[in-house]
Amino acid sequence: MVAPGIFQNTSDTIDNGIRCFQRICAVVGLSVVLSACASSPNVGVSSPDDPQTQELISQTIELVATRYIDPISREQILVNTLDGLSAIDDDIRVDITPNDLILQYEKKTVDRIALPVVSGEANDQDNLQIWSEITLRGLASYRAHSAKLRNTATKDVESALISGAIRNLDRYSRYEGPERAENARNRRDGYIGIGVRVVGGTGYPVVKLVHADSPAARAGLNAGDQIVTVNGLDMYGKASRYTADLLHGEEGSSVLIEVNAANSGAITPIEILRERVIDRTVFTEIRDNVLIARISSFNSATASTLADNIMKAKLYNGGLHGVILDLRGNRGGLLQQGVAVADLFLADGPIGKTFSRVMAARHEFQAETKDLTEGAPLVILIDGRTASSAELVAAALQDRHRAVLIGSTSFGKGSVQAINDLPNHGTLTFTWSRITAPSGYTFDRIGLFPAICTQPEDGTTPIHYVTDALSQRDKIASVMTKWRNLDYQDEKSRRELRDVCPASSNGTAFDVDVALELLKNHREYKNLAYAGQEEIADTFASQ
Repeated sequence: MVAPGIFQNTSDTIDNGIRCFQRICAVVGLSVVLSACASSPNVGVSSPDDPQTQELISQTIELVATRYIDPISREQILVNTLDGLSAIDDDIRVDITPNDLILQYEKKTVDRIALPVVSGEANDQDNLQIWSEITLRGLASYRAHSAKLRNTATKDVESALISGAIRNLDRYSRYEGPERAENARNRRDGYIGIGVRVVGGTGYPVVKLVHADSPAARAGLNAGDQIVTVNGLDMYGKASRYTADLLHGEEGSSVLIEVNAANSGAITPIEILRERVIDRTVFTEIRDNVLIARISSFNSATASTLADNIMKAKLYNGGLHGVILDLRGNRGGLLQQGVAVADLFLADGPIGKTFSRVMAARHEFQAETKDLTEGAPLVILIDGRTASSAELVAAALQDRHRAVLIGSTSFGKGSVQAINDLPNHGTLTFTWSRITAPSGYTFDRIGLFPAICTQPEDGTTPIHYVTDALSQRDKIASVMTKWRNLDYQDEKSRRELRDVCPASSNGTAFDVDVALELLKNHREYKNLAYAGQEEIADTFASQ
């Protein structure tokens, strides 16, 4: 737990001189403490002067201080970082005064570290080193008193420190260690392999899933097949992670596996070329010349895959009569992919904008390609789990009168997270900007309002929902106007508006039926698509 502290800016020359002297003493003291710890037989498996740990802490503190959306002092980040060690030993407590960092253990002060006065003349590298040196001195002090800390592996100590640094940021900030970070990268960008997921541990590893259009699928592998050998290595009893590592490799290289197909006694050798495999996020069907496309998340292949499916749908006999974009349950993903998906349905004009104190996080997104559907009616399904990039797609197309939203109020995550790679191959993710829709409002914490709010009751038909929405067009327009003009920090008004169509996550086929009913009549569709306000001008051009 972090004890409350006092912060103040001091410009007095004498005080600055004293504190600079204190900093020099602190660094000298740090060297003494580190030397003592290095020779102590009580030091555990992790070393407080490990260069990787120092670089890791330096980057963490600087990233949060300079790139998090809200300003936070390095002193406070320092306190939070060391306080993260309390996750390992809850007798650790960190306090701060205007001049000193107070380290307590078992309610006793065990060290006082002078806070630095960072000179404007020092280079950035020197400033970075100061904060990591203080952190490592604190780590060394606590290790001298805490047996739990001494017996904790370096990677777990690093995790506690980094998690502490972001503990008091918003709920979307997180640290992922090397293994979890690699899995997340694979979901976003794909991985080099053959395209299977396996279950291992007892007997031979079993194929659990074969990715569509992957090397494994083209080679004829199926769920339930056993992998007997990989490049001549017997796989009996091998863990799934071990098996996956053997199947991964360089793009274009080959792997030789022996497979015992499900319900077969034969063992078949198969040579497969590795290639980049990206998880499928777009799932489509055609019904009455309407393309129904469910997007589960946004990875590096989402927009191009949806574009391919739109082009194929246009070739159907009778052409493309409309599109239903199902974003229910979609928690987001890559922001640029959300922008690219919205761009598929717009000929020009604004898609959205991000604002931040960080210059690199400020972007204005404009449509750059033609409307791939050539103006085909568009309905977007949303629910209480539709968030982030998915909300940007829906907000942009609703604001531009390009789509009618059906479902329930969405989640309300109008913020963007920066994913920062760390020296230990982990990632530090935190919020660095917020998103505005083309009309200029942010949907953060308020979400999106659907023109047709579906909460199925016994006997209620899709045509009833469409007819009811059309009869209440003026009321819908009024709510949308209030929605767009809301101060998202106004808690009371925010709750009242969200209660007009409470967020839900039913995920039933009923919403699709309502969408199909609306698309039967182009005039009715347009009446709802243009509810709310006049066409959005390019509001970003003059800003």
